[in-house]
Amino acid sequence: MQAVSRQPLVVLLAGDELTRCITTSCLEMSGYDVIGARTAGEVEALLLAQPGQRRVDVLVTDADVRDTVDGLSLADVARCLDPTVGVVYTARSPRRLESGPMVPGALCLRTPYHGHQLVALIVEILAAASRAGLALPADLDRAA
Repeated sequence: MQAVSRQPLVVLLAGDELTRCITTSCLEMSGYDVIGARTAGEVEALLLAQPGQRRVDVLVTDADVRDTVDGLSLADVARCLDPTVGVVYTARSPRRLESGPMVPGALCLRTPYHGHQLVALIVEILAAASRAGLALPADLDRAA
C-alpha cells in the first residue's frame, strides 16, 4: 500500500473577509490546505478540537484582531497545544508586534501583504521544521 502524502495545513486568522478570502485562495493555489477564521475564538475552538485529528502545521494570526483571545495570544494557545506549530504574525503596524510577547521562532509580516510573501514565510517555517525534525528553532525570529 502506497503512503498518501498530505498537504501542510495552515490555519488563517484574518479579521477582514476580503483578506481572508484572497489569502486562502493564494495559499490553496500554492498547495496548502487552509482553514480560515474571522475570530480568534473560532481558531481557539478549532485548535482545542484538533487532538487526535489532523495536525495544524502553521498558524497565521492577525495581531490586530481583538476577541476573547486576541491574535497575539492565540499563538501562545497554539504552542501550548502543539509546541511545533509554526507561527506567522501579521499586523498593520510593526509596533503592535513589538509591544506584545511573540512565541519563539515566529515570523512577522506587515499588512497589507502579497500572497507570495506569506507563502515564502510558510515555506521557510516548514523547511526549518523539517530540518529540525518538526521542532521550530528559536533562531527564526525576524521580521519580514
